[in-house]
Amino acid sequence: MLSFNFEGKNSYDDFGIIISQRPALPSPKRRVSYIDIPGRDSNLKYDEGTFEDITIAVECSIKDNNIAEKIDNIKAWLFGVGESDLIFSFQDDKKYKAQVVNSIDFKQVFKYTSVFPIIFNCRPFKYYVKNTIFTITQSGDSIINPGTLKSEPIILIYGSGKIVLKVNEDTINLNDITGKIILDSVIQDAYNDAGDNLNSKINGEFIKLKTGSNKFEWTGSVIKVEVIPNWRWL
Repeated sequence: MLSFNFEGKNSYDDFGIIISQRPALPSPKRRVSYIDIPGRDSNLKYDEGTFEDITIAVECSIKDNNIAEKIDNIKAWLFGVGESDLIFSFQDDKKYKAQVVNSIDFKQVFKYTSVFPIIFNCRPFKYYVKNTIFTITQSGDSIINPGTLKSEPIILIYGSGKIVLKVNEDTINLNDITGKIILDSVIQDAYNDAGDNLNSKINGEFIKLKTGSNKFEWTGSVIKVEVIPNWRWL
């Protein structure tokens, strides 16, 4: 039975939603700008290296003696939350970050049966459901990115004083560290457990992890480095 999990609830087990067919999973559109120049063949292309959101439509139906109440419960579920994890039963190790933003047209086809589409607006990528934390205690150790894209990790560095962290060819300098600093590549921010802004203590670009092997090296007083990798797929 096809189903999906959204905001921790299952479409079939919790609401009796039947999915008529496996939904199409589109690839995201890459953002590329084209500039025409008079007197020149072809055009200039500017690739931002980013992707647009995608839309996933799921064709559904429900059958219930109290169809009106069932529809109210489904609406409350889908619209009562903001962005949440969306996991399909046919690929339950990956998740989308999704939100229902459109109105849902519930069409009653029989006395106790209604058909309707659920349209999810999703961020461009799929992510691992289990975002395993990697712990690195030796400079020079590597971790493998199994995804198809560079990932935006959250890196927790435990140490003190002046630290230079190098991942592959990218280097970031950390100054006056006291115990721990968190480098969040998703939101491009550095902070500690208390949420204090520590961007003044760093110099360099936030780290991204390429596909394949990623080597972590450092100098300075470092106890360990923890990596929440956020592996991604198109």
